[in-house]
Amino acid sequence: MPEDNACLGLCFFDHQLFYAVSNPKQSAYLTRIGAVNFNFDVAQAVLSGQSDHLPGLHNTVLDLKDRYEVKNVRVLMYPSMECWSILPKLVYDDASEREAHINILMNGLSRKKIHPAWHALSNENFKLIRLRTDSTLSGMQSLTADISSVDLVSAFEIGEDWIKHARPGGSFLTVGCFKNCISVSSFILGKLRGATYITFEDPDDLPYFWLQKARELSWMQGLHEQIQVYGRQAYHFIEILQPFWDDAGTVSKMNTLDKMQVTADEDTYGFDLELAYPAIMLALD
Repeated sequence: MPEDNACLGLCFFDHQLFYAVSNPKQSAYLTRIGAVNFNFDVAQAVLSGQSDHLPGLHNTVLDLKDRYEVKNVRVLMYPSMECWSILPKLVYDDASEREAHINILMNGLSRKKIHPAWHALSNENFKLIRLRTDSTLSGMQSLTADISSVDLVSAFEIGEDWIKHARPGGSFLTVGCFKNCISVSSFILGKLRGATYITFEDPDDLPYFWLQKARELSWMQGLHEQIQVYGRQAYHFIEILQPFWDDAGTVSKMNTLDKMQVTADEDTYGFDLELAYPAIMLALD
């Protein structure tokens, strides 16, 4: 029987909405992992914020919430819906400096439409700022309307969920693969070291963009004992980017329940599990 305190994790790739439902009475156990297929691009509908398909998507989310009697819904944000930047803690400590940097990053957008959040890093002299705006949130708000408890989760927070779930030691890198961008997050000794995302038109241009980013962000060139890859066409992105990852690191496409260290009633699925991996991590919170 579904549990009142179950959590529903959601993510979307192309024409599919992926979901996972936790069982709070059994650790690392999922009541359900599934996908809903649509005849339109779900990601594009949510990103646009004004699609005629949003009411139908909203009804689907409400149906999942009611069917599994969940209280909390957690949804993965596309990286391109946000702005991430790593700034000195001195900026965070000074209100005028904070606002000046937010204004620079948002290019003069009205402050009332900007929603900042700050995240701690392993290097305490720096903090990561995450910026969202009213326009980028509109699609997500339409998707989750009428739900009292909603958590919109950044891609770099998937690694933080993994830390709470699997308690890994050492260091690891998470790479989320989306239609026109990848998210890259580094963790060391249970803490976020750095995060960024790279946008592109053609995935084959990624080697150039990766090297360009790595020149600015030293943590991208650091040693990572494990590289976790999830999302659409993960196998293709591994082929493209593996030459830029440390040879000592183990590359894992997160496509099995064993790799995710979770259990569920079903062993096989009619979709690639690496697409549902974010939803699974979100449900476990």
